Amino acid sequence: MPPNGGLTAEALAAAQAESDSEMSTIGGASGTDTETESIASSRNSERNRKKKDRKKANRKALQAQRIAMMAGGASSDAAAGSGDAAAEGGAGSAASELLAGMQVEYVPQAPEAELFGTEELSEMAEVFARFRPQAEAEKEESEEERAKREAKEKEEAAAAEEEEGGGEAANEVGKKAKRRLKRLSIAELKQLVSKPEVIEPWDVTSADPRLLVNLKSLRNTVPVPRHWSQKRKFLQGKRGVEKPPFALPEFIAATGIEKIRASVMEKENAKKLKGKMKERVQPKMGKIDIDYQVLHDAFFKFQSKPRLSRFGDTYYEGKEHEVQLRQKKPGVASDELQKALGMELGGPPPWLINMQRYGPPPSYPNLKIAGLNAPIPEGATYGYHPGGWGKPPVDEFGRPLYGDVFGTAGAEPAEQLAPSLSRDNWGAVEEDVEGSDEEEDEDEEEGG
Repeated sequence: MPPNGGLTAEALAAAQAESDSEMSTIGGASGTDTETESIASSRNSERNRKKKDRKKANRKALQAQRIAMMAGGASSDAAAGSGDAAAEGGAGSAASELLAGMQVEYVPQAPEAELFGTEELSEMAEVFARFRPQAEAEKEESEEERAKREAKEKEEAAAAEEEEGGGEAANEVGKKAKRRLKRLSIAELKQLVSKPEVIEPWDVTSADPRLLVNLKSLRNTVPVPRHWSQKRKFLQGKRGVEKPPFALPEFIAATGIEKIRASVMEKENAKKLKGKMKERVQPKMGKIDIDYQVLHDAFFKFQSKPRLSRFGDTYYEGKEHEVQLRQKKPGVASDELQKALGMELGGPPPWLINMQRYGPPPSYPNLKIAGLNAPIPEGATYGYHPGGWGKPPVDEFGRPLYGDVFGTAGAEPAEQLAPSLSRDNWGAVEEDVEGSDEEEDEDEEEGG
């Protein structure tokens, strides 16, 4: 027994063997199947290996026979007298050993330079050069030549890419140029349509400009909002502008209800918390003392319609700041405008000279302008002196161009209707004479 009280090495080995035997007996039943499968696979692999060895041996034997036949033909004189089978077997073994250590190297023969003397045949030299082994070509090709060849290949590839990209760009440019050539100019489009004043600069870029202008010139056509072409967001300029508080309409504010509500609110704010809580529990009615007849009249008698936009009138930024010119009439200058322009009282406007030269404004064909298509005031004279009315627009025979500028034409004849037409009001109700007589008789009988 060892001094440390442990087991000896022999005892440990015996215990390990017993445990292995127990494990083998326990797993014997389960391991039989795997053992049979492994044995079968090993046999198959061994059988395949033997077949490969046989094939290799047969191939070597055939090669040895061929070499022996070649060697036997060369040394037929030396071996004719011997005829010994042992010698033949030794020659075959020596040939097989020689064949095993032999390596075949194919050495290409360079074509003679005389064959490619002409220019036509020199092109064939490049063809033959392509069939050389790659290793030999790499040996013969120096580093400089290899670098040149790679650079040339890169340039060719880049040129091919540029040609492809340039062709696509040329096609795109060609399409754009064709569309631009087919596009009408603004002057041509204005000549083709009946209302050229509705044309905008970008109308010529549409698919059908004439149809677009025709749609824009129709009656009750709603235009596209003008901010469609702006890059900034809609109403961006109104950011930060303080919105005015709501104001009551005038017909409601005239009743004085706003002042009454303000006084009631002051009393409510003056109350303490206890009074407010009591008012919440027990509210009082009739705080606003107002005559409801006044409110009735305000809504049903004095109510005015709010300002509404017209049909097709779209909103745009800054529209509310524009001046409304509904009360202004063309051709009539107010006192403020005459004072601002420095016009004399009863004098000509400063634009009269240009109108006499270029004609009346086309937007107002029926507008009568003194000195242009209407006679000048009494006491006024034509001329270019201060206060003069310029020169009347006449032709080479002295006839007025735009209207009765001298006042010599008579008054316009009144509109005459056809004799068959009646001037009576066709909507008037006719009086029933017989019905009125019967009513009078009935009243008399009731009175009698």
